[in-house]
Amino acid sequence: MLRPLRAARGQKPLSSRHPGAAVDHLFRDGRLLAWGVPATGVLVETLLDRGDESDVAEAEAAITRLADAPADDGLVIREIWLLRLRALLAQACSDEAAYRDYRDRYRASATELGFEGHMAMAEAMP
Repeated sequence: MLRPLRAARGQKPLSSRHPGAAVDHLFRDGRLLAWGVPATGVLVETLLDRGDESDVAEAEAAITRLADAPADDGLVIREIWLLRLRALLAQACSDEAAYRDYRDRYRASATELGFEGHMAMAEAMP
């Protein structure tokens, strides 16, 4: 019921105004391995789709937080997500060379690991 009212006033839905709140909660609770990695992926893609300068900066901060979060070395699911997210960030920032590098590394990693979902997402990247 609030969604139509907010839309009628020209306001964004609450969930789109603060999309990082759920991911912040996961990181504070130490649930990086359970849900923090894919949740960060959704957050970053949402922010980059919105495309405001502040959204891009928030996406970059989320990527950095994911990369810096404590975890076992060689956590491949985190590493493959980081390649994807860094490629998307580079694309949003019009850094074509970095985009191609991350995209190609993402494709190679997805194929090497046999992660079919990531293979499909990587192939869909121009």
